[in-house]
Amino acid sequence: MLDRNRQHQIAGPGHGQALSPDLYYDGAQNYSSYGRDYSEQDDRFNPLKLLFYAVQYRWLILMMVAGGLVAGVVVTMMQTPKYRATAQLEVLVPSAKVFQDIEVVSESSDLRAFQTASEKLKSRALAQRVVFQLGLSEKPDFVFPTPSFSLSNIFYRAFGISKSPSIEETTPEEREGIAIGRVLNDLTVNLVPNTSLLSITFADQKPKYATDIANQVAQSFIDQRLDQTSETSDLARQFIQEQVLQVKQKLQKSEEELVAYAKDAGITITGEEKSLIGSNIETLNTALATAIQERLDAGRMVDQIDKGRAASLGPVLESEGLQKITEKLSDLTSQYQQKLGILKP
Repeated sequence: MLDRNRQHQIAGPGHGQALSPDLYYDGAQNYSSYGRDYSEQDDRFNPLKLLFYAVQYRWLILMMVAGGLVAGVVVTMMQTPKYRATAQLEVLVPSAKVFQDIEVVSESSDLRAFQTASEKLKSRALAQRVVFQLGLSEKPDFVFPTPSFSLSNIFYRAFGISKSPSIEETTPEEREGIAIGRVLNDLTVNLVPNTSLLSITFADQKPKYATDIANQVAQSFIDQRLDQTSETSDLARQFIQEQVLQVKQKLQKSEEELVAYAKDAGITITGEEKSLIGSNIETLNTALATAIQERLDAGRMVDQIDKGRAASLGPVLESEGLQKITEKLSDLTSQYQQKLGILKP
């Protein structure tokens, strides 16, 4: 049963007093211990009491929530956002294959090749090649980026302005070193599990830089491999040229020995002297040329005769018997014409 003092406190709202959650929950101290011990109920969770506490301290809770939101917004504005771009590169390495009955039983590849490729991608030489290809040392916003966490970022992001650093105060060598360091620090290379792919990831404050650098790292790695292959090809070409030169020198020496032997054996022509074999060959060549020319002349004569123009042939025109017959035929023809005019039929 409530005493009079508690009855007076419960009637407090009517007298301008605030409610208290203790007014509705007396606890075990206000009740008798007859028949049952209520002291165990004090340790239990009471949502009604928690609700009354929340109502009583509602303004404090709202201020704490608002303060947390403001602090979160301020911390977020102080941070500089970064964008990540990823490019994948396939590394082909020779693998050991075990055959049984013309079938591949097992196949294993050397992981050292992937580790070597990963270390080359993160090497300073490759980063220097990337900086040179993209001209990163001449870009102020890359050499001197915005701080990752700074109070000034709030003003830059709130008012939409960007800091314009000057690169004239540093030398080209210093700018190149800074750019190479940025590429090495923000570059991540990982091996994709159960594949032969390397994942190249680059993070930067500008998405264009992140994309360009990630792609250029992969392209520079390929170019570097091609340069190494080209150097190997140059060495092979140089070796082959040396071998060809040695063979050429041996061939020249052999030709000199052959010429000396032919000269001693008399099978060559030196000056006006002619060997027997050389004379026979020259005679055969002359006879062959004459026979070919006669055959061509005879062929032309046969063609002219077949076409009915045998009278215009050279041998016919030069023949004395034919000339006499032709002259006699002309005389007889003229006499016939004269007599034909006198003795008409």
